[in-house]
Amino acid sequence: MGAVIRTESLGKTYRRGVTALRSLDLEVSGGEVFGFLGPNGAGKSTAIHLLLDFIRPSEGAAFLFGVPTSRSRVRRRVGYVPETVRLPRYYTARGLLEFQAGLAGIGWPERARRASRMLETLGLAHAAGRLLSGYSKGMLQRLALAQALIAEPDLLILDEPTFNLDPQMRKHVRDLLLEAKGRGATVFISSHILSEVEAVCDRVGILADGVLRRVGTLADLSAGGRSEIVVRELPPTAIEALSVTGARVVLNGRKATIACDGPDQEAEVRSVLEAGGAAVEAVHARPQSLEEIFLREVGPEAGP
Repeated sequence: MGAVIRTESLGKTYRRGVTALRSLDLEVSGGEVFGFLGPNGAGKSTAIHLLLDFIRPSEGAAFLFGVPTSRSRVRRRVGYVPETVRLPRYYTARGLLEFQAGLAGIGWPERARRASRMLETLGLAHAAGRLLSGYSKGMLQRLALAQALIAEPDLLILDEPTFNLDPQMRKHVRDLLLEAKGRGATVFISSHILSEVEAVCDRVGILADGVLRRVGTLADLSAGGRSEIVVRELPPTAIEALSVTGARVVLNGRKATIACDGPDQEAEVRSVLEAGGAAVEAVHARPQSLEEIFLREVGPEAGP
């Protein structure tokens, strides 16, 4: 499939002079689950609002399905869950879902069938006839997901979709997103819960200070990351020399495992070992979690 989301030098500066997004160039392919990550204030929500044409860019352009986002016809193909869920409290859950399905052009009785299915799927069937004014935050979050999914859109744009959900429901939502991908939909998800993103995403992009720092699969982003060097016998003189490199040394008798953070530190450690006559037994790549990759890009002082 081609690009479902494409931005060209997309930027946004607000009237008060704050630049929220700087020249974003991004492509998201059809049928993939893409994680859009960054610390608070990075520009994630601004980028999402630009994609949905809620606000207009200061520079550049954004396209959905190859069409400028300003064209209203593309919105029929998009399901959206905002960061802060606000639903009309005078509706019942069933009434809201049937109304949403009607807006998508779904007629009776399919409209009613889909509403019942979504209510059952997201654990809201027991409260289908209750006014939303009596719903908890978690129930409203689930209903927002149901509303986004009911028309089986080609693109799902989700801003913190599992916020306010318990672990069991988070797992269920992950399954729903993978199900949407299985029928060919594209999922664009922004979340602070990095383990959730890691579990479902094919690729991730890391945004910081309005700039896209890295894009790729987890394997791509881990490349050049951490490694472990196993040494059969580590001379005492080498232990002191290794302390200067900052590498972490774990001793087991004369045998040692040396943890290196990045290729530069690994090269420095190898040089020390060679100078000390230490025999390297093995070198292992250490897979990094998404949290480690994230912190490497934006720094430990910034939250996701």
